Amino acid sequence: MEAIAENRELTQAELEHETCERRRGRNIVVAIDHGPDSRAAFEWTLTHFARMADTLYLVHVIPSLSPRKSTEEKVLSQVAESLMDKLAKEAYEVCMVKTVPRILEGIDIGKAICTEAERIQPAAVVMGSRGLGFVKSFIQGSVSDYCARHCPCAVIIMPHRGVEGEDD
Repeated sequence: MEAIAENRELTQAELEHETCERRRGRNIVVAIDHGPDSRAAFEWTLTHFARMADTLYLVHVIPSLSPRKSTEEKVLSQVAESLMDKLAKEAYEVCMVKTVPRILEGIDIGKAICTEAERIQPAAVVMGSRGLGFVKSFIQGSVSDYCARHCPCAVIIMPHRGVEGEDD
């Protein structure tokens, strides 16, 4: 039986490919709102999916019904900015990833997330699910369902963590 040469020298092309793969990170979109389900998706991304060279795009969509910004929309925008700052700090502390906050305005939240995913070309979109039943999601619409069907990349949907005694 012949011994395998473990000291085989890598060709220059193999060496360049190996070092580029380790240095190059992925783009990951995390859909953020002020709810516990998107928070769980963000924490899951940091713990199980993101690695040091990755870039997290924190996408928050503010529903906009009029072309002019109302006082309420300005307040929502400021609150979203402070949330993004807080999450960016946490992401850097936990796994040293770069974050890019993206606060968007739009009537259709799912469509805005999918449009942003087309622009960024991420490895995946990570989002939470509110845990609506079949009837409620059919009537009200489900952002996660829309994104799963229309995003140009993989969509990871964190299931709703229901609390005992909570009515859906």
